[in-house]
Amino acid sequence: MSKRLEEFYKKIHDKNSKIPEYASIIIKPGKKLLDFKIKKEESNILKIIAHDQKSSGWFLHSVHIPLKNLGLSYDSKDKEILEYLSNPNKITKSKPTKEYIEDILRKYIDILPEKKKHFFRTERFKKKKEFRTGAQLKGF
Repeated sequence: MSKRLEEFYKKIHDKNSKIPEYASIIIKPGKKLLDFKIKKEESNILKIIAHDQKSSGWFLHSVHIPLKNLGLSYDSKDKEILEYLSNPNKITKSKPTKEYIEDILRKYIDILPEKKKHFFRTERFKKKKEFRTGAQLKGF
């Protein structure tokens, strides 16, 4: 992992900083990241897009969701956070967060715990293809 990415993780997971605490969901860990970009989605959700040395193009590396969007504090345990991430229907505080987590679950199947505190990973790294059935119009 690159030094810049490690510094970023330290900032968002430090309970003494002014930045709100985040739950990190790692979608695809890159072996040797050349570069990464941080994009801010609605309701302060951060999305990291990275570029790996071996593969061409950019991929979704991880998603970071503020714990206060889930209605939890920094002291909450991973089991509690995982319960909210696995069942987005429990999230009542932020509708965009609920929809974003539902989208992650739809594309990457399941969210699993990681060994570090407030870190999670998805079951699969590749997006699940959504097949269309029935007659399709040309160009769609």
